[in-house]
Amino acid sequence: MRLARDFICEKIKIYGMSIFQSFSKSLGIQGRAVGFLFSNGMAWMLLIPIVLFVGMAIFGIMSIGELARMASESLLVQDWEFMVPFIVIFFKLLFFIVFGMWGGYVVVIIMSPFMAYVSEKTEQILDGKEYPFDLFQVLKDALRGILLAIRNCFMEFLIGLLIFIGAFIPIIGPIASSVLGTVFLFFVSAYFYGFSFMDYTNERRRLSVRQSVNYVKNNKGMAVGHGFIFALVLYIPFVGPFISALLAITSTVAATIEMVDAQEQAA
Repeated sequence: MRLARDFICEKIKIYGMSIFQSFSKSLGIQGRAVGFLFSNGMAWMLLIPIVLFVGMAIFGIMSIGELARMASESLLVQDWEFMVPFIVIFFKLLFFIVFGMWGGYVVVIIMSPFMAYVSEKTEQILDGKEYPFDLFQVLKDALRGILLAIRNCFMEFLIGLLIFIGAFIPIIGPIASSVLGTVFLFFVSAYFYGFSFMDYTNERRRLSVRQSVNYVKNNKGMAVGHGFIFALVLYIPFVGPFISALLAITSTVAATIEMVDAQEQAA
């Protein structure tokens, strides 16, 4: 019995170290990705998420502000005109809070077609392989990226819901959910974001979604490493989603670099 326990503990230790080493390596490649963009004439790509995000933010603030004014000017609040400025501020803050929570997936979904191109361009520079432009393939890649992001968002929501339900367990529930649950959910987010960044390369290799899921499961440390910084900056109030839009590019480049390197080493 003791030998079996020691064997299991040793396997868990080795598995944990393997994931940590993979995570550290992937995290380190993020810096290499920035240099790659600037040294290969791809730095202009960082302007796309900036323009996109600023446009989204302006549209969102204006739209929600207008909705707030319409609501505050309705018959229900005509006797509470002094509340109009507070209602407008409340809706704008609500926009930033909601976008801060789910903004990462919004960024991934909207930028999916462009990130597929970024990943393809990165691999083309690394191995010299030409990928002729195919509008149908671009749309197909974009649709897959969007559906995968929605799938990952739903999975994360379910895990978060389970953690929330766990808070109602007497005594240990509130502590486990508030502390351990928050940390665990953060790494779950990093894993799913990294999954999205890695899938563009898997799609070019003609892996099905199921095969891509299995690949990422077998490379958990890599996925978390490439989604870690992206997930972390989303916790920065207000500017987090804006920074994450830039990191979506560098993280996609980093994931592509590592996966191409791994393929070359395995060959």
